[in-house]
Amino acid sequence: MKITCGSCRSRFRLDSKLVKPSGSLVRCSKCRDVFKVYPPSKVNRRKHQRIDTQNLISYFSFDENGKLNSHGLGIAIDVSKGGILLETPYPIESGSLILTATDKEKNFIEVKSKLIYSKKTSSGTYLCGIEFIGIDERVKNFITKLVKEYHFRGSNLYIALKKRLTA
Repeated sequence: MKITCGSCRSRFRLDSKLVKPSGSLVRCSKCRDVFKVYPPSKVNRRKHQRIDTQNLISYFSFDENGKLNSHGLGIAIDVSKGGILLETPYPIESGSLILTATDKEKNFIEVKSKLIYSKKTSSGTYLCGIEFIGIDERVKNFITKLVKEYHFRGSNLYIALKKRLTA
């Protein structure tokens, strides 16, 4: 099974046979944080396959009257046909969202979505589950461009940014 450290977001493989039914404590080999993992569910509740990414995404949150609640920047942890998992330094206000990004050709990408949940991590950031509204050709293009951009940058946003700063 694949596990992700809640603090540093490092991903690892763990033999699911080693995990107790009630959950087991594991230590991240990179940041040394200790967290609990649970055995994989027998039922896969996901409708769509998730693809890992680390793209920068801007978000704009609006209330039911269309007034801007909040805005900010986050890192897309993974994306699927139905939604995206965004890590942000602050919680996203509930309501409708507009997600924006740019691709390697500097094209502006925008998609409508809604916040499903926002959970605080042990490192103080927030993981926000976001569902796309209206799966149409624009949403499919948004997902495709995010994945292509992630792979274009060498599969790691932080390495790409470090290379730019040292160049």
